Amino acid sequence: MTDGPVLVSGGTGLIGRNLVERLKTDGLEVVATGSERHLRSARVAAELLEEVRPQVLFHLAARVGGIYANATQKPDFYRDNVLINTHVLDAAVDTGVEYVFAMGTGCAYPKRLEGRVLYEEDYLDGVPEGTNDAYAYAKRGMLVRLEALREEGVLDYCYCLPANIYGPHDNFHPEHSHVVAGLVRRFVEAADAGDDEVTIWGDGTAERDFLYIGDCIEAMVRLAGWRFSGPVNIATGEQTPIAELAAVIAEAVGFNGVVERDLSKPAGQSGRLFDVSKIRTTGWTPTHALPEGIARTVQWFRSHRDEVREA
Repeated sequence: MTDGPVLVSGGTGLIGRNLVERLKTDGLEVVATGSERHLRSARVAAELLEEVRPQVLFHLAARVGGIYANATQKPDFYRDNVLINTHVLDAAVDTGVEYVFAMGTGCAYPKRLEGRVLYEEDYLDGVPEGTNDAYAYAKRGMLVRLEALREEGVLDYCYCLPANIYGPHDNFHPEHSHVVAGLVRRFVEAADAGDDEVTIWGDGTAERDFLYIGDCIEAMVRLAGWRFSGPVNIATGEQTPIAELAAVIAEAVGFNGVVERDLSKPAGQSGRLFDVSKIRTTGWTPTHALPEGIARTVQWFRSHRDEVREA
């Protein structure tokens, strides 16, 4: 991948922690930063990149959250992500970074493609889902700038479009988490308290592609090792309804009660089916089926209840 230092921004999140562990195992010199570095500040971003002067930058830092957070904090999500991406890329250009592996978001695909296969070349062609449009536009802007920098010969990049990633080190906040972590927490707490009911948002028919973090990290390392250029979907290529996900989690937890559906709550896009032909050219294929990945996640959450990330 590189013989110089690797910088991982957002190194304390779900992807970041697992990526740092993998890169260090591969013998690379890795510097990771988390929320202690306020990258919304141009000065802080410049100082960080000047200090590390990486050849390869994994830019994962972002303000993220689930449907509730995205829908109720739109101005903050847009502002923070635009500032972070602008200042980090400014500093990357100024310090001569050769390759940026940037984390995009699959939720920014156009709403008009709902129910259709999502190809990377269609990513910018249409308005995103309304519940997360502010976050989506901020993330799309980063891709536009990265492509412009590549066209000018300033740096090369990979822009990752991940499926719904889950696993150890996820954010298990009761309101701001993504769907897998949120449901894992709800089912575990219900089982521990002896409750006989857990509620999910929507009617349960919305479908998502759920990718275990270990498989995502393997794909990222392969792509960066290849110096893959441009946007690429990282996904299993299969969709699972939220109701089925809830059933898998309930079984892994040992919850035997009733799953209720709150139709007053938003469910987001009805489906999100990624084309995976590009990532498969690297020889990558996911190795963790959903029941196995969920079981690992439940076990990890139960073992780390006192230290899980809730932000």
